[in-house]
Amino acid sequence: MVGVGSVFWFELTLASAPLHAAHEARLTDLVYTQVAEGTSLRTLLYVEDNPANLELVEQIIERRSDLRLLSAPDGNLGIEYARVYQPEVILMDINLPGISGIDGMKILRGDPSTAHIPIIALSANAVPRDIEKAMEAGFFSYLTKPIKVNEFVVVLDAALESAASANAIKKGKHDDQPLRDF
Repeated sequence: MVGVGSVFWFELTLASAPLHAAHEARLTDLVYTQVAEGTSLRTLLYVEDNPANLELVEQIIERRSDLRLLSAPDGNLGIEYARVYQPEVILMDINLPGISGIDGMKILRGDPSTAHIPIIALSANAVPRDIEKAMEAGFFSYLTKPIKVNEFVVVLDAALESAASANAIKKGKHDDQPLRDF
């Protein structure tokens, strides 16, 4: 009836909570990187504002005896950390509060103290044109979320190898020794 009101209800079946991203990623299937004995500790900076994403990367990295993980919750702090700590590799979310990951990467590329650091984009944005745009802007690689653990490890190892090669070349030039072909 008009003006009297109505009473109604609905029932929902109980559903279980979504699985934690780490379980979905199946960390047990992780391809392990062989780390040579005596390998020095290298630093990985992850610029990420989402605690769940950070936790997953922490779980992956804790399996690596050659890496320590630093994290920054926004692009501005990530830029500061990169300048101060000089990490070997940076993982950068694209959609960050304050400054975007692309803008943060451009600032780091423009700074001589951080221009050499490989930066891997890690974003939920999987639109091909956006990925292409980010790669053209200067990222080392672009990974999409949810993280495919083995792909992540392969790209991270490639970035670490690139950083090591760049450092070897830099040291070779600094020591005034001739560089050899690799």
